[in-house]
This record gives sequence, C-alpha cells and structure tokens, in this order.
Amino acid sequence: MSEFSEKMGMAAGNNFKSGFNCCEAIVETFRKEAGVEIDDNAFRLCSGFGGGIGHARDLCGAMAGCTMVISTLAGRNHPSEKPLAEIYPLTLEFHERFKEAFGSCACGDLMPYEFNTRDHLKNCLKLVNKVAQLLAVYLEEKALLTQK
Repeated sequence: MSEFSEKMGMAAGNNFKSGFNCCEAIVETFRKEAGVEIDDNAFRLCSGFGGGIGHARDLCGAMAGCTMVISTLAGRNHPSEKPLAEIYPLTLEFHERFKEAFGSCACGDLMPYEFNTRDHLKNCLKLVNKVAQLLAVYLEEKALLTQK
C-alpha cells in the first residue's frame, strides 16, 4: 500500500467514526482528501446507500461510494460526451477487485451483525478503511486522480 492509500484508509475510517455511513465515508474522504469534485448536493445521493441500501443488506454502501467516485472521475454528463463502453470497464474492474478482496459485494455477506451494535461498527470501520485503501490504489493505477 502507498502512503496515499494509507492516508485515505485512515481518513475514511475517521469519517465513519464521526457519523458518516459507509457510502458517505468513502465519498467524503475522496472529495475532501483527494480533490474529487462532488458538490454538497450530489453528496446527498450517498445517504441512502448505507447498510446495503437503507439496511436492506444488499449492495455494500462502501462499494456504491467507490462507484460514485470512479464515475465522477471517468463518467459523463451527456450521452454525446463519451460512450458507456469507456466507463463500464472501469467500474466493472473495480467491482471484481472488491469482490476478490472481500469475497462479496453484498452488505449481508460482509456485515453479519445487527446494525448499530458495537460489532457492526467495528466491522464496518475496518471495512471502510480497507475499501478506501483499495480504491486509492485503483485510482492511482488508472491515473484517474488529477491531484492528491
């Protein structure tokens, strides 16, 4: 792991500890610490993804946050801007790396505890830290960050 990835992991963990959900913690870290331009209104999109989409234990909120960060850096505002064939491979590759690293992208598989318990918070704190590190390494590798 690089110094940058360790920094991002610590920052994401601190954001989670301060009350951000898993998705918010990832996105907040990359917008504040890595200069990813996501305004406050767009940031609000993250709030419903915690707990695998509102505690449904479906898609991991941290994974959703990573997809938002990658999409912000490589996505488009209009179909004429670039084809999806230039964007989907990036998010798919990260999805596969996430799945390989953690065994699943489902909150229910990654977090077997009751929500809002000590075990849940401890589990997700560690996960958010590791996910932020994984994303930082990926973004560096793909040269998607313009500043750090």
